[in-house]
Amino acid sequence: MLAYKTWLDTRWRFLIGLGLLTLLAFGTAFEYPAVMRLMPLADKVDASSSIGRAIREAADLQRTFRGFVWYQWVRQNLTQLWTLFAVLLGSGGLLAHASSGASQFTLTLPVSRTEVFGTRVMVGLGELLALAIVPFLLIPLCAPAVGQSYRVVDALIHGACIFAGGSVFFCLALFLSTVFSDLWRPLLITCAIAVALGVADQLIGAGIFHVMTAESYLRANAVPWTGLLASAPVSAALLYGAMANFARQDF
Repeated sequence: MLAYKTWLDTRWRFLIGLGLLTLLAFGTAFEYPAVMRLMPLADKVDASSSIGRAIREAADLQRTFRGFVWYQWVRQNLTQLWTLFAVLLGSGGLLAHASSGASQFTLTLPVSRTEVFGTRVMVGLGELLALAIVPFLLIPLCAPAVGQSYRVVDALIHGACIFAGGSVFFCLALFLSTVFSDLWRPLLITCAIAVALGVADQLIGAGIFHVMTAESYLRANAVPWTGLLASAPVSAALLYGAMANFARQDF
């Protein structure tokens, strides 16, 4: 019953995210032939400037279907939108609206607060895993339609990296939802931190978004284990703090 109620609370955020990411995955696969027709123009770009070198590097990376999928889908659409929906799924819900009638009803059920919180976490993480994996599996399915192929194992590894590394944002939003009593502050603070980390990633060439996109796996078939293992204790600490906050609140 707890899992069903949590699903009802979050289903529209999840379903909208799933539908949007599915459409974008479908569009990414069928966009490849059009991009390939534009590649001769990229070869004419002057590489003497930093902008020109960036354009040439991006074009060279996208000459293969795998590189194109990583650059257009993994690096941009999937990672950015998945992070947004991770924040949306972590913000609000029972923890941010504990004074509502529905939440008061939940807390009167013969279950512990640990079970209530644990169910919230498990349903949210399950939805995020589906958002990372299910749309991505469309790429291998659609690739033959444009004369290409994409390995299912590559889709699963990239999706798993996005989920494992990016779960930090879900946990942070969940933690902040036990600190603030509204929806917007946890959402906006977590989004601001995500944007700041994204800018830092671009400046130093490393960080959580590099872990999520698994660029090392694209270039050298090396899964970013160090970054994934580093994100796990951060997520665990945030969940522990959120559980402690939730347990001592007076509803």
